[in-house]
Amino acid sequence: MRNMASSSSSKGIAAVVGVGPNLGRSIARKFAHQGYTVAILASDLGRLSRFAEEIAREEKGQVFAIRIDCSDSRSVREAFEGVLSLGFVEVLVYNAYSSSSCNPASFFDIRVPSFEKSLAVSSVGAFHCAQQVLPGMVERGKGTILFTGCAASLNGAAGYTELCCGKFALRALSQCLAREFQPLGVHVAHVIIDGIIGPPRAAASSTGRSRLTSPSSTCVEELPQQQQYSGVGSGDHGSLEATASTGRGKMMMMDPDAVAQTYWHLHIQDRTGWTQEIDLRPSPPPPSIFTPSSPRTTRFF
Repeated sequence: MRNMASSSSSKGIAAVVGVGPNLGRSIARKFAHQGYTVAILASDLGRLSRFAEEIAREEKGQVFAIRIDCSDSRSVREAFEGVLSLGFVEVLVYNAYSSSSCNPASFFDIRVPSFEKSLAVSSVGAFHCAQQVLPGMVERGKGTILFTGCAASLNGAAGYTELCCGKFALRALSQCLAREFQPLGVHVAHVIIDGIIGPPRAAASSTGRSRLTSPSSTCVEELPQQQQYSGVGSGDHGSLEATASTGRGKMMMMDPDAVAQTYWHLHIQDRTGWTQEIDLRPSPPPPSIFTPSSPRTTRFF
């Protein structure tokens, strides 16, 4: 764990689990910008420390990099010992996924250890992280827990048993926690990312180094004739969305800085109108192998 700045915050801690170069980093930056001390967690501590230094420098805040393996309950406990030593965790964002689940595989080819690890990261890891922070939130009567899902959270698809099972379970966990803890002052929400997260638009425009993005439009161009995969928060942990190819057309990518704004707005919502689930997609929306066979029904509870 590294302290990246000396300034103190009057607010609680925002812990972001699953920080890669896109969405996770943008969420951490947004909360740091709003004056929160931020703990960012992922398995690659070297890269994570560089992100922490960058965010602390840009936002003049306090950022801590902490290694975590979301598939290992002991690692989660040890990581959150460090997080909780910083103070009260007011915000938990769980943005983790198992990279092995992003590759399509026949059901007969899936090995039990791989399936178990995918579930461990996608849902069991979220369970463990929530257990670490909920006692403090309940004691203070406030807090926010945000889980990142994707289109696979809603609909199954052939070849994606690991991904869909993990994301279905994460969505169920979110709903159960919302019903149990929202009456006690804890806002729990599930964010469905239905699209491809690219680099921040500002960064893509300034560097011009992204091979997949145009400086002016952040679109994927000339997609190959196969399914495309993109990690939301892409890196060591992040949610995943798989989309069908559109041939040589263009597909709008989602700006992680814009998506991070939604996470912030969920956190500051008045409790008389809390959102439990929200889905985000670019316009026009991308084609997806997870498209439901029947229209989705809005549920109120």
